[in-house]
Amino acid sequence: MSLRTPSTTQTRQALLDLERTNERLAQNQARIASGNRLTSPGDDPTAAASILSFGNSIEANTQYLKQADTAISFLKASEDAVSGSIEHTMSLEELAQRGLFATTAAERTAMAPQVDAIRTMLLGLANTQVQGKFLFAGTQTLGTAAHPLPFQDAAPPAGPINYWGDSGSINLEVATNTSVSTNIPGNTVFFGAGGQGSSTDILQAVTDLRNGLTTNNTALIQTASTNLKAVLDNLNQMRADLGGRQAGLLSLKDTLSGFNITLQDMQNTQQSTDYPQAATEYAQDQTIQAATLSTLAKSNKTNLFDYIV
Repeated sequence: MSLRTPSTTQTRQALLDLERTNERLAQNQARIASGNRLTSPGDDPTAAASILSFGNSIEANTQYLKQADTAISFLKASEDAVSGSIEHTMSLEELAQRGLFATTAAERTAMAPQVDAIRTMLLGLANTQVQGKFLFAGTQTLGTAAHPLPFQDAAPPAGPINYWGDSGSINLEVATNTSVSTNIPGNTVFFGAGGQGSSTDILQAVTDLRNGLTTNNTALIQTASTNLKAVLDNLNQMRADLGGRQAGLLSLKDTLSGFNITLQDMQNTQQSTDYPQAATEYAQDQTIQAATLSTLAKSNKTNLFDYIV
């Protein structure tokens, strides 16, 4: 008589198979519950590295998008201030023409308060702030204790106006190796290419126009009128520059957003669970698990007849 006993090797192998099946079941269960194909980097090191790379790129682009939004907000506010200055310049031109065609000194003098009001509004635009920063102060965006404003009226209504900013540009990085200037220095906008006191200086034109009106000096009024045309050309150029930068940033934002969508899709392809596949594998492993358990139960079940050949 010989004994018939379950093979130790077969039992050990069945237990190993069961352990692997249980691991796959747990893994697919986690994938289905979390929606992530990779439950740990070791599941697929290559895919894990790609997912990390895509995530870093998306994060960098998202930061660039925020930088672009910040730049656009400053540029838009600057453009609005320049547009307001253009409107005031056109009003000054109209007053200059009226002054030239006026027939009495009293008529001209009566126009001076309107010029004074425009001067005040222009100074307000020149000292525009956004988020606590002066738009037209170059890099001196916060001012100083001695000179809290970039443009200060030394002796209103017709005295000199001092500029305490600088000619610096403020740049923001909006893409890899790409930056944009978010400002135009105040002296460039309000003094123009000729500089302070020149024919492109809007504040000098205001002073000349007022002095011409109050002293009945038609020659000075004519000078102001002529110079205001140069001022207007400069301001229109500034507005076009600011608008062009915004258009470029909006195009860049579209590009970056498109990149992020593509990167997100690629990341999802690597990371997201394939639910039909995971469910199929889960069901298959449940079947394998049940069969293995059944086999183990039978192989370990012994009775008297198991000892009889």
